[in-house]
Amino acid sequence: MAAAENMQAIATRSMEELHALLRRLDRQSWWLWATAVAIMLLLIAALFSFTFPGLWGRGSPVWAELDVAVRGLLGVVLLFAAFVVYQQVLITRLRRELAAELARASALETRAEVFEKLAGIDPLTELYNRRFATAHLATELARAERCGYPITALMLDLNGFKQINDTHGHAAGDLALSEFARHLKRSFRSSDLCVRMGGDEFMVLLPECPAEQVPRALIHLRDMEVEFQGEKIPITFAAGWAQYERGENAEQLLARADQSLYADKRTRNAEKQVREAEARIAQAQKMETVGQMAGGVAHDFNNLLTAIRGYTELVLESLPADDPLREKVQKIDRAADRASGLVRQLLTFSRNHVLQLHALNLNTAVLDLESTLRALLDSRIDLGIETARELGMMLADPTQLDQVILNLVVNARDAMPQGGRLTIRTVNARLDEEFVRGHPGARAGDYVSLEVCDTGAGMDAETRKHIFDPFFTTKTRGNGTGLGLAIVYGIVKQTGSYIDVESELGRGTRFTVYFPRVTSAEAPVSVMSGQAVGAA
Repeated sequence: MAAAENMQAIATRSMEELHALLRRLDRQSWWLWATAVAIMLLLIAALFSFTFPGLWGRGSPVWAELDVAVRGLLGVVLLFAAFVVYQQVLITRLRRELAAELARASALETRAEVFEKLAGIDPLTELYNRRFATAHLATELARAERCGYPITALMLDLNGFKQINDTHGHAAGDLALSEFARHLKRSFRSSDLCVRMGGDEFMVLLPECPAEQVPRALIHLRDMEVEFQGEKIPITFAAGWAQYERGENAEQLLARADQSLYADKRTRNAEKQVREAEARIAQAQKMETVGQMAGGVAHDFNNLLTAIRGYTELVLESLPADDPLREKVQKIDRAADRASGLVRQLLTFSRNHVLQLHALNLNTAVLDLESTLRALLDSRIDLGIETARELGMMLADPTQLDQVILNLVVNARDAMPQGGRLTIRTVNARLDEEFVRGHPGARAGDYVSLEVCDTGAGMDAETRKHIFDPFFTTKTRGNGTGLGLAIVYGIVKQTGSYIDVESELGRGTRFTVYFPRVTSAEAPVSVMSGQAVGAA
């Protein structure tokens, strides 16, 4: 933009100067001619005044009788005529030079017009510039408000840019800017607006992108570097972002994004969020891979179990009631039945079956399981159930909801081998933007929450990172499969819910599952378990 403005200013100034020079030459030309004509007329009149009386004399030649003064006056006239001719030659030369200047100015003006048309493009990075963004941003915000989708402004600032210029020169700084801009264009969608705001500051406007999704996009901008004169220069950045709030204007949105950027320069919070997003993606990919593997194994194993159970039923039908082999065959049948239950768990984890989602009351689901839960618990564990009044409805698969509750309760029981207090609580909850910022993966809105709290040994930070990993367990060998919490996590993700864990060593653990609240009038929904049905 600066180059375009400079070019336009030069073209405007040059044209004004050339037109002023042309007007001055025109004035000088007219003044010269007018003065020459006036002086020539006066001189001619003077000559006639001297020579007029002699014209009536003896007929002697007039020029011969002229005195010295008259001759001098005549010389002055001739000298002035020569001066006039000389001035006209100069004016003609100046006019030719002016014509050449006008031609150059015309070409310069044409280039300025081109730059004016391309004034929205930064010439170094080939990104849109601040001028274009300022004009375009209001239109994007109006469209987002009209269509009801989120839009987020992301501000980015290169770290140590002045040091790069001071150490390696401005050529290295320009190379860093160009490389960063190239990564911006490659890392974001074509519908996103990448802008160089000026200096080393950039902005990316992200339509249909909530603020909590920004760290995922920033993952692609990590570990950048440029090579300048054989030396590799790392490129790091600070980032801040703000999601558009209904009713605010473009300046207010950019101001909030700038405040977030300046805060990140002090706290480095964006880098932490990017690392967390990267860990979540790695976790999701791992869960997906293991889920696919578990689903394939489960299907093959289920085929084998079908054959085993079919043959055991045939054997049982052929054996007399008092046959001593009958008891052993029945044990085989019961073992196959338990294996079928494990297969169902694997299929749940692999998310490869149809969910039947219904509008349910969480209080009813918990109270219906109360007797089963008490039977699962040791007598030294005190079970308390606290249900909220006027609890909202939630959308879930009844069988899977029971499985979530049972697995969380069994996990709490195993954490209290010496006994303790287990509390199940239902609450109407609302998650706001502040909660969402501190809990990646959550979305703001109204929820029905299920809390399962125990007074057990608790977990350290490293254990909390892996509790949802399939086949991860802290139990001794042979006392756990490591699938219980992984299945809970899979079900929660499938139903568009969110699960939060709070735990410290020696202070117990609290699992909180947030189920999206719905109206009781919503009809049952059938979806494949791998499909997203809401916020996860």
